[in-house]
Amino acid sequence: MPRISRKTFVAAPAETVWKLAGDFAEWHPKLRIYADGPEASPELVVTVVSRDDAEMTLSYHMPDPPFPIANHRATILVEADGDTTSYVTWEADFTADPAILQQLEDDLGDDVFKQALDRLATAAQDAHGKAQLSA
Repeated sequence: MPRISRKTFVAAPAETVWKLAGDFAEWHPKLRIYADGPEASPELVVTVVSRDDAEMTLSYHMPDPPFPIANHRATILVEADGDTTSYVTWEADFTADPAILQQLEDDLGDDVFKQALDRLATAAQDAHGKAQLSA
């Protein structure tokens, strides 16, 4: 089963990043969280499969992905790297035609995951900076 994964460094504590990671509206340009899970529009709906606040992981499934893939499941993991920095990993497993895997790597990995992780890192760093100023 193919896997696309991106990881980013965040200059903010893992707890700060985790608070934002669970609220897609704060950092993802398309996904939003609702009672039944995050969703963007009728064309892009995802369902939260599991959430573990202690382990700082969130897994979700996209039943109707906007890419030619099936059996989609993605996980976002926040890991502490000391007291004031962290890493975020976003992975997706799915099935797809092997002929389009490189295109999916570019489209999903770079155009979706990387850009959204950059936004998450910026939002977390901004939140951490504001907390430091008010302390």
